[in-house]
Amino acid sequence: MPRSDNQVLERAAAKTPYPIHMAVADYDRTRPLLDGRIKAAGVNLNAEARYVGDFCVEPVYEQYDVAEMSFSWYVTARSQGEPVVALPIFPLRMPVLAYVFVAKDSSISSVAELAGKRIGVPSYRLTVNLWLRGIFHEHYRLAPSDVTWVTCQKNEGAGYEVPSGIKLEVADGANAEKLLDQGKVDAILVPRLPQSFIERTSNMRRLFGDAQGEMHAYARRVGFIPITHTIVMKQSLSEQQPWLCESLAQAFMDSQRVCDATYQSDPKFVSMGDAIFHQEQNRAVYGANSWAHGVSANRPCIETFLRYAHEQGYTRRKLTIEELFPKDMLGI
Repeated sequence: MPRSDNQVLERAAAKTPYPIHMAVADYDRTRPLLDGRIKAAGVNLNAEARYVGDFCVEPVYEQYDVAEMSFSWYVTARSQGEPVVALPIFPLRMPVLAYVFVAKDSSISSVAELAGKRIGVPSYRLTVNLWLRGIFHEHYRLAPSDVTWVTCQKNEGAGYEVPSGIKLEVADGANAEKLLDQGKVDAILVPRLPQSFIERTSNMRRLFGDAQGEMHAYARRVGFIPITHTIVMKQSLSEQQPWLCESLAQAFMDSQRVCDATYQSDPKFVSMGDAIFHQEQNRAVYGANSWAHGVSANRPCIETFLRYAHEQGYTRRKLTIEELFPKDMLGI
C-alpha cells in the first residue's frame, strides 16, 4: 500500500478529523460532497458553495484551504511560483465552441471570416478564451494576431499581461453583449450564455450554424471535452499533510461516480424531455467516462492546454504535467 494511502487510513482512524475549509460550485457532480453524502476520509470538511464565476476572478488559494479555480489562472499562478498546487480533479469542462456569437444579421458564418474583424471579450485572459484562441489557431488557421480584441476589463488580473503583437483595445466597464448590439465588435467570446440569448430576446446568434455538430466533430478529433477548472489547495498544506491530497481526490472521484450512476441508472432523473436521447448521444460522442478525473485519463487535454497557455503568454515556458500536481497524484 502506498505511503499516502497508509496516512489516509491512519488519519481516518484518528479521533479528531482534520479541518478543511473548501469552496466549489454547486454542480451535480460536487453536490454529494456539499450535502455530505460523500465524506473525505479523515477530514472535517466545511464545504461552501460559491458562484462558478467567482473561481475565475479571485485568488481562492488565499481564502480557502481547498477550492475550485480557473485552470488558466492556476497555470499562470503555478508558473509564477505562487503558493498553490492542484489536484488532478476537474469539476468543469465546457463545449467551448458554443460560446462564440455574432449578430443575427451578420454575414460572418465561419472562423476564417473573423480575420481582420473585432472580437469582444469580458476579459482577454479567461480560460474559455484561451481554449477558443488555441482551437481557432490550430484547427481553423485563425491566429490571435489576426483580429482586434476588445476587452471590457483594463486589469486582466492573475498577473497576466496580453502578449505584444496582439491588437488590443480596452472598453473598460463595457459589456461584451452590448458592444455586439451596438455594432462596435463583430463577434464576442463569453464564458456564460447571455441571459437575453437564453430568453430568445437577443439580436445575436452563434457563429457556427450547427455549434453542437462542430463541437462533436472537434471532440471526435481530439478525444476530450476542454477542461476549464481544476481543484487547488495551499501548497504548504499539501506538503505538511500530503495524505490530504489522496483523501480529497478520492472524495471528488467518489462524488463524480455518484453523479454518473444517478444519470446512467435512469434518464428520468433529469428534468429534460429529451434526456434519454441526449444521454445516448452524449455517450456516443464523448464516451462513457468523459468526466473522468486523474492525470492518465486527461493527459492529451492537459498537454494541449499547457501548449496553448505557453503560446498565448500565460506561462513564459511550456510547463509539464508533472509540475502541476503533487508527485503522489500523478498516478491517478
